[in-house]
Amino acid sequence: MVGRLRRTKTYWLFLKEVKSVLRSRWLVLGFIISPVFAWMFQGAFLSFVVAQTSVEPEKVYITLEDNGSWGVALYDAIQSHADDLLIDPLVNVSRSCGESLVANKTVSVWVLIPENFTWELEHNNRSTLIIWVNTGNFRATAAAQRIDFFAKQVINKVIVIRDLQVQWYTVAPEATYGHQLAIFLVMLTSVLAPAPYVSQSFAGERERHTLEALLVVPLRRLKILGAKLAAGLVLTMIYSFFTIVGILLYNLSIVLRAEPLPPQAAEYYINLYTVRVETLPLIFFCQFLILLCAIGIGVVISCLARDQATAETVNNLVMLVPTMVIGMLGFTGSLLQYGGVFGMLIMAVPFSHAIMFLNGVLSGVASPIGLLGNVLYLLGFTAVTLVIGARLFEREAIIV
Repeated sequence: MVGRLRRTKTYWLFLKEVKSVLRSRWLVLGFIISPVFAWMFQGAFLSFVVAQTSVEPEKVYITLEDNGSWGVALYDAIQSHADDLLIDPLVNVSRSCGESLVANKTVSVWVLIPENFTWELEHNNRSTLIIWVNTGNFRATAAAQRIDFFAKQVINKVIVIRDLQVQWYTVAPEATYGHQLAIFLVMLTSVLAPAPYVSQSFAGERERHTLEALLVVPLRRLKILGAKLAAGLVLTMIYSFFTIVGILLYNLSIVLRAEPLPPQAAEYYINLYTVRVETLPLIFFCQFLILLCAIGIGVVISCLARDQATAETVNNLVMLVPTMVIGMLGFTGSLLQYGGVFGMLIMAVPFSHAIMFLNGVLSGVASPIGLLGNVLYLLGFTAVTLVIGARLFEREAIIV
C-alpha cells in the first residue's frame, strides 16, 4: 500500500513538473522555434547563394596573348558562349592590367590564355589556361568553375590529350557543407537549449522559495530529482523532433531552389548542401545524448548557484566556450590529431565525442566500435554529473 502510494506520488510529481514545463509557453515555443529557425535561416541563405551562383552573371576579365589557332578558338568560344557561361560583361584587358587587378585584389575573375598556348598544345599535347579568381565571391568562384569546365570541353572534344584517372585515398573524408552545418548547428543549439529549464527547475525553485515545499513531500530526494529530469527529457524530445523537422525543411528549400537548374548543376548543389536523410535517426539519437549530457552539467551548476540568473549565466559560459573551441578545432580536421596534454583535455570534454560521432555518421566511415565508444563516454559523463547533482540535491534537502 505504501509502495503504491509512493509510486502515485512520484507519478503526480512527474505530471506536476511536465505541466510546469508546458505552462512556460515561451520556453516551449523557444524549443520549437529555435531549431526550425536555425535551419530555415540557413536554407534561405543558401538559396540566395545558389541564386547568386547559378542565375546572376559575373564580370570576367580576359587576356589573349596567344596568336595561334587554339588560343584564338578558345577565346572566340568563351566570347560566343558568354550568355551560357553567365558572363556579363566580358572585358578584354592587357596582361599588365590583369596583374594590377590581382595585386589590388579588385579582380573577380581573370582568364589568361598565355603566349605559346597553341604551340604547347600541338607539340606537348598539353597546355595551361590560367584563371585568377576571388574565392571570397560566390558568383566569381562559380563563374571560374564554369569557364574551367567549358574550356576543357572546347579543347578536349577535338584533341584527347590524355586519359588520366586519379584515385584518391583520404584518411579524413572531405566534408560537404551540409555535413559541417549539421555538426555545427546540432552541437551549438543543443548544448545551450536545456539551460533555461534546468536553471528554472532548480535554482529558480530556490529563488521562488518553492523548493522547501517540494522537499517536504514524502518521497526520496532521488525520485524528486528523477521526476524533474524526466520532465526535462520531454523538452529534449520536443527539441530533437523539431530539429529533424528543421533539417527536412532545410533540405526541401535547397531541392526546390536547385530544381530549375540543369540536372548536373542541380545534383551538384543538392549533394553539396543537403543533409542525407538516412542519417537523421542517428543525428536525433546523438542530439538526445548531447541534451542529456547538457542537462546533467546544468543540474550541477544550478544546484551550486544562488539564483536563476547566476545559474543561466554560468551554464552558458561553461557550455558555450568549450563547445565553440572544439567546434572550431573540428573544422581543421580530426580531433584525434591533437596529442599530449592538449589532446587529452580535448578528449575529456564530452562534446568532443559527440562531434566525432556525428562526423563518423555523416561521413559514413566510422566503425561501430568507435561510435559505441563515443556513446558510452557521453552516457558515462552524464551519469557522473547526475550522481554529483543528486548528492548536491540531497545536501540541499539537509540544509533546508
